[in-house]
Amino acid sequence: MVEEKIYFSTLKEGRDKYFIEYSPPLHGFPFANLQLTYTEDVGLEQVSKAMEIEAITWLDRYPVPVMVSAFNDSGDLIHLDGIRPESHLMCFYSIGTSAPVLHWGLLKNTEIPSDALQKDFLMHVYDGVGRKTSSDIRLEVEKTTRQLRIGWLIIFIWAVVVPAAVLILEFFSPQWVAVLVLIYSLSKAGIKALKMLGKWKKSAAELEKEEDERRMKHHHYHCKQNPDGFMRLKLENFQREQQEQIRQEAASIKANGKSDSG
Repeated sequence: MVEEKIYFSTLKEGRDKYFIEYSPPLHGFPFANLQLTYTEDVGLEQVSKAMEIEAITWLDRYPVPVMVSAFNDSGDLIHLDGIRPESHLMCFYSIGTSAPVLHWGLLKNTEIPSDALQKDFLMHVYDGVGRKTSSDIRLEVEKTTRQLRIGWLIIFIWAVVVPAAVLILEFFSPQWVAVLVLIYSLSKAGIKALKMLGKWKKSAAELEKEEDERRMKHHHYHCKQNPDGFMRLKLENFQREQQEQIRQEAASIKANGKSDSG
């Protein structure tokens, strides 16, 4: 029998200059993950101290080994070169004591307490934290799959069945229906001819579409002429999007969740 896996929800909290994302251990992992994402530039010493404080705070709240990392407003890891031996911090209670251990750098699983590998222990520690089982997730996937199949069936009916039904009705319909269909087809052909001759006034939507296509072709031409510049522009746009996403995430956490000074 396949072992039932437990997936806990991520916890988020806001601070003055960064926000927290705490992820309980995934199935089979001996430690949780704690991320500090900064929304403004701060000194590396300040970042490292905040990581140490948060590590102990969250370890006290949930006594499970935790790995702490910090990221800037572009989502890139903050490297603590020259400030700390490594950029990642491991924090856990020493076996048999209540003293927290702070270790800068990654450790082997065998060097970390194995409490997080015990499902009953995690269920007790994270009591009150949202969670789903592997069975819950499987049921959600099956439900989504059924919805996609229904959606595909609806599209198939409208794209294939309905047009076929119209053709059948047209074939067996009275003569006057055929005449109406012919008039409609001729009117469509006439409008198309007037558009090709430039004598049909284009709608605002059509003019906007043509302008968009013109700008796209213009943009594509210059991108081909300067591929290096285009790549720099893509990276700059991606960075701005990441920064905006992180700012929105921080604002949402501050507005809806717990916010402390830090």
